[in-house]
Amino acid sequence: MKVLAIEGSPRQDGNSSLLLRWVTESISDMGGKVTRYCVRDLHIEPCIGCGECDATGVCVFEDDVAPILDVIADSDHLVISTPVYFYHVPSQLKAFVDRLQPLWAMEALLKKPWRRKRGGLLILATGATKGERLFEGILLTMRCVSSLLGMTMMEPILVKGVDAPGVIEGMNHIKEMAQEKAKELACF
Repeated sequence: MKVLAIEGSPRQDGNSSLLLRWVTESISDMGGKVTRYCVRDLHIEPCIGCGECDATGVCVFEDDVAPILDVIADSDHLVISTPVYFYHVPSQLKAFVDRLQPLWAMEALLKKPWRRKRGGLLILATGATKGERLFEGILLTMRCVSSLLGMTMMEPILVKGVDAPGVIEGMNHIKEMAQEKAKELACF
């Protein structure tokens, strides 16, 4: 099993990062191969809507995104972790999501399938507040990502009321949930 893990937090060792670590460690313990990227460590130019990828299927920017797209194509599953920033993903992760546009252009406009259809997309999200609609923006965007990638969106792990770095560390029931989701990926 090959899994691409995208850590969307700009904060190192934040709660969503710890949640991702629990999932990826479990995957590795089961013999899976995990490739992990942290958006805070990447150079990602924001999409400028130039339309160049509509004609070519390739983005005009030469940054850290293209190699990740290759890993997506070769992965069985994708796991994305993110904190909630103003009821959505942080800007660094949103820039990455926007840069998936060439994949859409390849399929929809150029009629060039870029990968086989399979796999699961697991979303891990943490938020400081306990708002009823806290994760709606994230889930709406990730449904679009799962559709674009031809992946089935799995039931996410959504954790409210965690703000200070590391506060999730003592939540054993969340850690167990993360380990169970890793097992679900293995059987997907």
